[in-house]
Amino acid sequence: MTGDPVSEAEEILKYRFRDRRLLVKALTHSSVTNSNCPGNDYERLEFLGDAVLELVTREYLLVEYPDASEGDLTRRKIRIVQKSNLSKHGRRLGLDGLTHVGRSFVSSGGALESMAADVVESLIGAIYIDSGLQPAREFITREILKQSDDSGPLSDARSELQEYCQAKGFKLPEYSLTERSGPDHNPVFTITVRIEGKYAGRGTGTTRRAAREKAAEGALKKLERMV
Repeated sequence: MTGDPVSEAEEILKYRFRDRRLLVKALTHSSVTNSNCPGNDYERLEFLGDAVLELVTREYLLVEYPDASEGDLTRRKIRIVQKSNLSKHGRRLGLDGLTHVGRSFVSSGGALESMAADVVESLIGAIYIDSGLQPAREFITREILKQSDDSGPLSDARSELQEYCQAKGFKLPEYSLTERSGPDHNPVFTITVRIEGKYAGRGTGTTRRAAREKAAEGALKKLERMV
C-alpha cells in the first residue's frame, strides 16, 4: 500500500479512475463537509450506487437461479444488498479505514457498520459515473456477488421476515385475520401483517398458514428497498 487513501482504494477496487475527484468524494463522509454545501460527500454517489447494485444483483440472480420463483429471488436479493452484508464486504476490503470522517463523526459500532456499507455503494456509483455499467458490474460481481452467501437453502418467507425484523431491532411481525370467505369445505383466508404497527403486506390462501406466508412475501417485497 502507498499510504495515499486514493491510490490504496484504486488498488483494492482493481480500477483506475479517469476522474479521481469522484473517488475522493466517494471516500468523504458527510461529517467532513459543510452542510451548506451539499454534494461534496459520498451521499449522492451512494444514492446512485444503490440503484446500480440493485440492477446488477437482479441480473445475476436471474442467471444463477433460472427456475427460482419471484419470492425466492427477492429473498436472495435481500440477503445480498442488505446493509449488514455490504458492511461485511466493505470492512473485508478495508474501505472503511480509507474513508475521511470529521470530528463530529461518532465512531460507534453501528455508525462504523453503516459507513462501511455506504462507502461500498458510493464507490459503485463513482465507478459507474467514471466509466459506465460494465466496470461497476465487474466490481460488484467480484467483490460482492461472488463473496456473498446466497446459495444456501432459503427459509420460508415468515422466517425471513422475522429475521429481518430482529436484525433491524423491530418488534416481531404481527399477523391478523382480516377476512374469511367461501364455503366451509373450501374457505379462503385473508391475513394482514403489520410491522411496528404499520401495514406491511397482505396474503390470501386456503389455509391460515398459506395466507400468512403470502402476507410475509408481500411484506418482504415492500421492505426490500429499505434494507
